Amino acid sequence: MRDKILKKIDNNTWWVALILSILLLFCISSYGQNSSEVRQYLYSIDCKYPDIVTSQAVLETGHFKSYGCKKRNNLFGLWNHAKQEFYTFNSWEDSCHAYLSMIQYKYKDGDYYAFLSDIGYASDPNYINKLKKINLGDK
Repeated sequence: MRDKILKKIDNNTWWVALILSILLLFCISSYGQNSSEVRQYLYSIDCKYPDIVTSQAVLETGHFKSYGCKKRNNLFGLWNHAKQEFYTFNSWEDSCHAYLSMIQYKYKDGDYYAFLSDIGYASDPNYINKLKKINLGDK
């Protein structure tokens, strides 16, 4: 009798462990990115000033919680002027590549904050100050 009960407990434990493992994998895969992951990816694709650009992603997405981030994979609020709508990307990594090809290709040299201001990256007059205040605590 005791062996039968232990066998049943082991069987149930195995199933519970399997279900919890699947749920954990689902949660991890659907959690999304964080500033450390974005910064690391920006470094890997040779982005200039990846810390500033990561701060832009944090600011534009409200720490990766915005609709644009979650539903459009748009980390930078990139706008399609022809269609008068925000771009939608297949992945947040695609958004990073788009940033390089749509924004950063214009940068030549000098102060990157001044560059962002000069090209009118954001309509908020305090945008640069907000960027500078972002603490990427996971550096």
